[in-house]
Amino acid sequence: MQRFRQVAELVRKRIDGGLIAPGDKLPSLRRLACETGVSVVTVYRAYELLESQGLCHSRDRSGFYLSSPGKPSLHRLASDMPVMPPDTVRALDGSLAGLHFHARACAATLPAAGLIAVDGLNKHLRRALLHNHPLPEQAPDGHPELISAILQRAGRRELFIAPDQVLVTRSAMEAFNLCLDSLAQSGCPVLVESPSFYPVLESLRHRGIKALEIYSHPQQGIDPEQFEHILRTTGVKLCVLMACNRFPTGVSYSRGTLQRLVRAAREHDVTIIENDMTAELGYGELRSPSLKEFDSDDRVVQFGGTAAYLSSAYEVGWVLAGKHTPQLSANRHLGATHLPHPALQATLGHYLRSRQAERDVRNSCAALAQRMQQGIEHIKAASAGKLSVSTPSGSYQCWVRGPRQFDSMKLAMSAGVDTFDFIPGPFFSPVGSFSNFMALNFSAPWTPTLIEKLQRLAETAIEARS
Repeated sequence: MQRFRQVAELVRKRIDGGLIAPGDKLPSLRRLACETGVSVVTVYRAYELLESQGLCHSRDRSGFYLSSPGKPSLHRLASDMPVMPPDTVRALDGSLAGLHFHARACAATLPAAGLIAVDGLNKHLRRALLHNHPLPEQAPDGHPELISAILQRAGRRELFIAPDQVLVTRSAMEAFNLCLDSLAQSGCPVLVESPSFYPVLESLRHRGIKALEIYSHPQQGIDPEQFEHILRTTGVKLCVLMACNRFPTGVSYSRGTLQRLVRAAREHDVTIIENDMTAELGYGELRSPSLKEFDSDDRVVQFGGTAAYLSSAYEVGWVLAGKHTPQLSANRHLGATHLPHPALQATLGHYLRSRQAERDVRNSCAALAQRMQQGIEHIKAASAGKLSVSTPSGSYQCWVRGPRQFDSMKLAMSAGVDTFDFIPGPFFSPVGSFSNFMALNFSAPWTPTLIEKLQRLAETAIEARS
C-alpha cells in the first residue's frame, strides 16, 4: 500500500474510534509527519484523499478539520483500532527469530556491563549465602529488608507507601505483566505512548490487547489536552506511561505535565501503570519526577526494578500497588510465580539502604551523562548535523531520526558486526511507525572502535537521501 494511503487509513481509524471529534482540527502536517516518519508532502496527500472522501475539509491558513461524525464506541474502538501492518509484524517476528539480530537488539536494550561497581554486592551475596535467609512467613510478597529499602528510596521522592502495598517480583517486566493481567479489562484497549518501551508493546501483543497510542514529543512529551481528549472520547480505562527518563527518548516530563495527567485520569476514572524502571538514572535532578508523586487515591500503580542500574545477575522487580495489592498478590500466587531467592532479596535490601549504593548510582549517572554527551557530539559530527537527535535528561538511550528514505528495519536485518548496535524505530510503535528512527545505547565507554562503528551507522543513514 502506498504510504499516503497508509497514513490516511491511520487517520480514518482514529476518526472511527472517536479520537477526533466532529469539528476538531486534525494533527498538523508537521506533527503527523513526525509521528509517522513520513514526509509532510505524504501527509498532505493523505489529507487530500480524506477530503475527497468527505471526511475532512481544509481551511485557508488553518489546516484540516473533521467534517463527518465520529463513532466513539469502546467496543468498536477495541475491534477496529489500527494495528501493526502484517508485513511489519512478519518482519519483526522474522528478525527476532534470527539469533544475530536478537542478540544485537538485546545488547542495545541493556546498559553496558560494568556501569556500576558490583564488588561490594558480590561480597554481600557470598556472605548471605553462607547463612540461612528464609523468607519470613508473614511476608509472602517480599523480604522485609528489600521492601524497607524500596520504601526508603521511594520516600526520598515524596512517595509514601505502606509496606504491605509493595510486591516483589523477579524482574521489572514480570511486575508489569502482573499489573497488566490484573488491571486490563477484557476487550478494551490500553493507551500507550508512542514511541513506547517496546517490551510493553510485546506484552500487549502477546495477550491480544489492542494498543491505542498517543504521540509523545521527544522534548515536551505528551500533550495533556490530547490525553484528556482521548480519555473523554474513547472511554479507555487503563494506560501505560513512562514519565521519567523515557525509553527510548531519554527525556522526563515536567511536574506540571505529570500533575495534569494524573488529574485527568482521576476525573475520567482511569488507572495508570507507571513504568519507573529508569528513574534512578537521571543526570541532574536529585529527586526524579513521578506520576505517583501526584497520586492521592491510588490512581497510579508504579512498577520498577534494578535491571537498569545494577548487574542483571542482581535483577529484581517490584510494584507499588496501593489499593490494588490484594488483587495483584492473589493473581501472582494463582500464577505460581516465585519470589527471588531470599538471600538475594536480603543482599539487595542491605545494599540499597547503604551509602555505597548512593555513591555507586551517583557515579553511574555522572558516567552516563558524560557518555551521552560524547555520543551526541560524535553522531552530530559524523552526520554533519543531518541526523536529528533527542537530548536525554537521563538513562542511556538516544532517539535518532534519519532521512525520510532511511529504513531502520532494513538496515537492522542486514547490518554487520562493524555497525553500531541499535533498535529499529518500528519496534516502538503499535502500528509500525518511526521507520526512519532508531534508538542508540550510549552507556558504554567511547573507544576508537566504537566511534568508528557509530560513524559508519551515521553514514549509512545519510546515504538513504540519495
